[in-house]
Amino acid sequence: MSTIDQAAPAADTTKRVPGHVIYRRVLAERTSYALAAAGMAVGPQLDDSAWSYLASGGIGLGTLAWLYAKTKDPDQGLSVLTRAQRAIPFLTAAGTYVANLITPGFNWWEVVAPAAWASLMGWMAPLTRSAGLVLEFTEHQAQHGAGPGEPLTYTEFLAVKWQQATGDGTRLVSITPFRADRPDFEAVVVAQAGKAVPTFTEVQLAAAFDFPVGTVKIRPIQGSGPGRMRLVARPTTEDTEATAEGIRGLWETAVAAPGKAAPGVDLIDYRSEPHRIVLLVASPPGKEIHLPHTAICSAFGIDDPSRLVIETDGIRMGVISVYKTNPLMKVRKATVEDLTMDAKGRVTIGVCHDGKPARMRLWDPGQGALRGITAGVTGAGKSVLQNLILAAEKRSGVVSWVGDVQGGMSLPEAEDRVDWFAKGPVETLLMLTAAHAVMKYRERISNEMGRGDFALNKPWPLINITLDEINRLLSHPDEAMRKATAYLIADIQKTGRKVGIGIRLAVQSLHLKDLGDDDAIRQQGKVGALFLMRTASSSTKEMGLDGIAPAGFQMENIPARIYENGQIEALFSGKDDEDGESTAGMAYMFLDGRAKFMRTFFAEKVDGVYPDLITLYGDEPPTGLTEGEAKAAQAGAAIYGVRHTNPYADCDTLAQAFSDAPGSTPAAGTPAPDADGGDGDEAPAPFEAPFGIPFGDGGPEIGEEPGLQDQILDLLADGPKSLKQLREALPSFQPSSVSNACTQLKAKGLAKSLKRGHWQLADN
Repeated sequence: MSTIDQAAPAADTTKRVPGHVIYRRVLAERTSYALAAAGMAVGPQLDDSAWSYLASGGIGLGTLAWLYAKTKDPDQGLSVLTRAQRAIPFLTAAGTYVANLITPGFNWWEVVAPAAWASLMGWMAPLTRSAGLVLEFTEHQAQHGAGPGEPLTYTEFLAVKWQQATGDGTRLVSITPFRADRPDFEAVVVAQAGKAVPTFTEVQLAAAFDFPVGTVKIRPIQGSGPGRMRLVARPTTEDTEATAEGIRGLWETAVAAPGKAAPGVDLIDYRSEPHRIVLLVASPPGKEIHLPHTAICSAFGIDDPSRLVIETDGIRMGVISVYKTNPLMKVRKATVEDLTMDAKGRVTIGVCHDGKPARMRLWDPGQGALRGITAGVTGAGKSVLQNLILAAEKRSGVVSWVGDVQGGMSLPEAEDRVDWFAKGPVETLLMLTAAHAVMKYRERISNEMGRGDFALNKPWPLINITLDEINRLLSHPDEAMRKATAYLIADIQKTGRKVGIGIRLAVQSLHLKDLGDDDAIRQQGKVGALFLMRTASSSTKEMGLDGIAPAGFQMENIPARIYENGQIEALFSGKDDEDGESTAGMAYMFLDGRAKFMRTFFAEKVDGVYPDLITLYGDEPPTGLTEGEAKAAQAGAAIYGVRHTNPYADCDTLAQAFSDAPGSTPAAGTPAPDADGGDGDEAPAPFEAPFGIPFGDGGPEIGEEPGLQDQILDLLADGPKSLKQLREALPSFQPSSVSNACTQLKAKGLAKSLKRGHWQLADN
């Protein structure tokens, strides 16, 4: 029951009086409590004689005796509760005064206790309430049903109070209490037909309901004229503008009003959850929705932009989520079930801001292989995202080829766990050449089979190529390498989809100069899954959003760190940068025309690697190419068969890698399939590499220094050696020459590799 309901209980009297009589009685009662509180605080400090004890104790005991006597009268009935209500101030005052008397010296609570007592009694006004006073009816009220002896409901009471205070010029309708145990409410003030609601001062509004000044406000109603206004009364709520106005009022005044963040955008509905408020908004009919992220953050008083997430349908509807703290502050680790592909080609790589799983496709059953781009600065979380995808591909039977242009330092977890892990720019370019050859091979077989699309594992597995730090290769100073890389990537992006070859790029920049001056690479990459993580410039963000962002969508850059109570509070309190939580893994994922704010699953780095992610790869060998595809790749790049030995990892240019290659011009061709369209067993025909780079038909016939192979055999006669040990023992030879000589010895059957980078004699 609200405090106002208690003003008209079913008491032993139903005396009806004007509203100003009740107001004056309550004011007099509250004044007496204030004066009594002052005496209760000062009196015990001035006099602690026996008379003080007798007086205060006598009041308390006398009140108890009076109340006890009333309970013995069988005719009292429910009026005993009224007597008990009247006894409350006397009993509590006597108890507080005696407590102050028996306490030696002066204590701070001897002042606080009387003040708290006066505040509580003033709010309750038990003497006035127990009198059972009821507002008298006006002629208008008598015509609308409430008869003598019938107590008013809270909403009726408020309507009567308003009419008595303002006259017949306006009415208070649609009265809605905020809580059953508090007098706070909102309502609509309606003027007479053809007239506007008068302008009331804050004092007049407060006096109408006997509420504190400043807790009753009148505001316009969106879509209504001056004849209807919204009234909000919050006497027991903190006196802040946002709280006093409520969610709808805050939106109307700070966001949707002319000149504000999103003028004209209407708040259709909202709901409150434990940690967020969800707003459903819409632009006026005929207008495209526009929701500026920064301006709305400012309107809501949010200093951490990641606490506000905006999603739209690209037309006129939008959903805004406002969180108490960043919803992605803590994210769990990934499981094998998360990374197992479902029937729609999807895996789960993280969590969206609303708690839903963040899913992406490894391939689309309706479209084939997919393309994609991940953009983010160092430390934004690209490596964890790529490792999660690669682990999911391995678990799902996908052939994963990885080009780590940074020499294997970007994705060390993937080495030996994917079918091809190319280190450095040269091997990455050779891997792309092999992929291009496989693509042409699949295209030719598909044409002969009369197929126009890709079916998973019928007959080939899905191939996904991941190129990390590819900016380094696409902006390489060697023009031939740069052009070859751009051509191969763009061609695979355009035509690889229908034959099951997808390609993903992980970059720090989306500028054309960092993408081989080829806009097609950027545009084709955004057709699939685009992940925009923390970027170093607004231009990279705009280049990523161009052409794919839903209408009305605006993305703010993700900060490097987030704080529990916001960045400004952290700056004001002088906290170190390290006190915040890293935002690594947070990203906006653009997929199927929608933008989702998400964060990848958590992974902890230990000694430069992520052991949790290594475990997720599993121990099973990675899926590789079919026999016919392997021959096509071998013919195309002359390296697939020896890819795990990484023969060109130390080469900086193609010129060095093929400086001693044969000068003959090979004829173009690909392996011939069997009659039934399957993979053939014939030896592959020579393949004409792009840009005139010559390749042999069975391996790189790269020249060697005189006696180099013999010296390597002599060193291996003493036992197995690592490639690093062989290079140190042969300082007069180029490191690449030592690698190539080992490969030639393996081709001749004189040496073999124990594991990647370790060699021994074949007869051992």
